[in-house]
Amino acid sequence: MIDTDRTDGGAAGGLAAAPLRTLLYCHDTYGLGHLRRTLSLAGTLSTSPLAGAQLIVSGSPAGHRFPLPPGTDLVSLPAVVKIAADHYESRSLPVGYARVRAMRRELILAAAQSFRPDLVIVDHAPGGLDGEVLPALHALWRDSPQTRLVLGLRDVVDAPSRVHASWTRDGTHALLDELYHAIVIYGERHIYDARREYGFSSRAAAKTRFVGYLARASGTSDRAAIMARHDLPDSRLALVTVGGGGDGALLVETVLQAVRARRAPTDLAWLVIGGPLMPSTDWDKVAGAVGDLPNVRAARFVEDLPAHIRAADLVISMGGYNSVCEILASGRPALIVPRVEPRREQWIRAEMLERRGLLRMLHPADLSRETLLREVETLLYVQPRPIPEGMLNGLERLQRQLTMLMGARDTSLPVRPGPAAAGSFRAAGLQVAARP
Repeated sequence: MIDTDRTDGGAAGGLAAAPLRTLLYCHDTYGLGHLRRTLSLAGTLSTSPLAGAQLIVSGSPAGHRFPLPPGTDLVSLPAVVKIAADHYESRSLPVGYARVRAMRRELILAAAQSFRPDLVIVDHAPGGLDGEVLPALHALWRDSPQTRLVLGLRDVVDAPSRVHASWTRDGTHALLDELYHAIVIYGERHIYDARREYGFSSRAAAKTRFVGYLARASGTSDRAAIMARHDLPDSRLALVTVGGGGDGALLVETVLQAVRARRAPTDLAWLVIGGPLMPSTDWDKVAGAVGDLPNVRAARFVEDLPAHIRAADLVISMGGYNSVCEILASGRPALIVPRVEPRREQWIRAEMLERRGLLRMLHPADLSRETLLREVETLLYVQPRPIPEGMLNGLERLQRQLTMLMGARDTSLPVRPGPAAAGSFRAAGLQVAARP
């Protein structure tokens, strides 16, 4: 049972008297997107009226590569990797996936019981990976009625047909209706209305807020410092980034083929960021190919990617949420070559933003040395449209929403899951009794 008697600051039992405790969960089975978004949220909260103690619970194998905000610590879950849509296996431990899933579920529950959060923010997956966060959320619902549970969804989850099938199978709509106090979408309704596309009920829609895109600060490194760091000439710069890098080798290989063919502009330098999750065999090929190209440099990982994007004259990237946000915030012309399997999220996002003139998109089936070079020539001379005002203020708008939610705890009625939500818990292999 969770102990809600808070004696670590202020009067015993007074939640408001103690520093706010926030638990942020992100399952992270592929790439870096969920962890990077969660770190952005934690950084914003650490300097807001909600500042206090923050605990990130993540399955990312790259969590140690990023600095943590003040007052924040990290619980690393045994890593798993997505091998197909809704299919996973252990990334490192030589044990079966069922055992790893059980370990992760137990660690999340233990973290919630020990940390006793006032606020929980679940990223992307309403029930966590295969329902792994549900035991912890149920324990908080049962024993800590003042704890507020918030679901954060990126602008696009996946193609609507796939989301409908998955959410119907998993009982997700019941969780949206009855478990979460608030749902925030990190996007704009006029660009992509997830409530409509994914069939939110009126109850879920009523507690959903669109807060805009979450753009990180760009850091302090300026262009001259970045060019010097990578030993690049003082010329125009094309930056190539493939997010975590797990499936970015094809795009990088095509870029290097284009440069080697000596058909790219001669006054254009290239910087390739491979990503910490790029397989070693792929990275070794990239590093070897770059070695004899005088105007190309490669780095496996950089902490200040937004600053690197701002230093570039054009950007070539995959279409992950965080990468796109950072590109839009930079105002730099960009070509997006999105991932289209096992999820179509990147493709949908890139198409929406291309229609608005904010970037250019090339379907991976159309990717070749020739098409890439044509796009580069276009990007060097065509600037994107200005970003609509407020579209990238998601972190600020989210902070306001969370502050209002936490400030209303003493007067709002607690949300208690009814029979439908209890059924969803049971579908995840848990025994939950609905309470009156």
